[in-house]
Amino acid sequence: MTILKQKRMHKRQMLICLAVLAMLSWMTFHILFKDHSPEALYEVFSRADWRFVGLGVACMAVYLICEAESIRTLMGAFQTKVPFLRSAGYSFADFYFSAITPSATGGQPMQLYYMTRDGFGFAQSSFSLLTLAAVYQLMVLVYGVVMVIVKYPYVQSQGRLIKWLLLFGIAVNGICSLGILLVILKRALVERIAMIGITIAVKLRIIKDRKKMERKAEHLIDEYSRGGECFRKYPLVFVKVVILTALRLTALFMIPYFACLALGIGDLGPFEFLAVQAILSLAVTAVPLPGSVGASEGSFMLLYSGVVAAGNVFPMMMLSRGISFYGFLAVSGAATLLLQFWKAGYTKEYT
Repeated sequence: MTILKQKRMHKRQMLICLAVLAMLSWMTFHILFKDHSPEALYEVFSRADWRFVGLGVACMAVYLICEAESIRTLMGAFQTKVPFLRSAGYSFADFYFSAITPSATGGQPMQLYYMTRDGFGFAQSSFSLLTLAAVYQLMVLVYGVVMVIVKYPYVQSQGRLIKWLLLFGIAVNGICSLGILLVILKRALVERIAMIGITIAVKLRIIKDRKKMERKAEHLIDEYSRGGECFRKYPLVFVKVVILTALRLTALFMIPYFACLALGIGDLGPFEFLAVQAILSLAVTAVPLPGSVGASEGSFMLLYSGVVAAGNVFPMMMLSRGISFYGFLAVSGAATLLLQFWKAGYTKEYT
């Protein structure tokens, strides 16, 4: 989890990120299409039932709406009203900049930039976005771990790569989630642990500027401590955000199911797809690549090869990722461009 700053991404940085994303996408599809014909894929897609494709697109709409409503809910705890369309714009910006930056590090800073530009307070906006990210990360971990337990024989049947990715994802999300909870519940303990960690890093020459790192750690701890106070004061806000985030992830995880129905392949129920997608998301969420491009496609092919017939995995993956990532990336890019010129200089409060 990075410390949020009121900082926008410069055009040069954006172009570099887009170039890296394009290169990774080209390499990924170049490798995938070595064993698959574009003509055969087009033939499969031409027979697709577009009603189910529409349901997959609707899932992405639910995903966006849940994030937008979560932002409105958290800002509402500070008696600040965010119009829904503007909150949706911030959600589009989050998806777009998260998709084009490694480990999704660009989404929240750009959301914060747009929110403060539009007149919303820095402290309230920063807290809301950090809290939303923390809940999302925690829910990815919980959702994934529960499905790993439920589907343990299936996980055991996977190759070494998937198992290592899962362990890495559980470790990264687990450490971050535990750290956030400790900051909220046991601030003094976290401060001591952070100072010890910084001291060790300085001695190992991993960190050169000790004071700068200490200031960053104190700032981050302060942010989450205030979040803990807010949750204790408004517990229903936290419950609502958790429910919205669970619904948000469920909608995202259902897209491969509708892709499968659209292509008329497989006879598995929605729970099987929820389980596989939760495991897949946990496995690739910590991979430091823009949009997890390459890792997501490769892991998808590996995990679903034991769920649907081998010849059907590739078209299902292409349709699913086309809806949940590549297609939505284009839509979110257009929406972010609109947000860039659609400025608002007001902050409404509840009366």
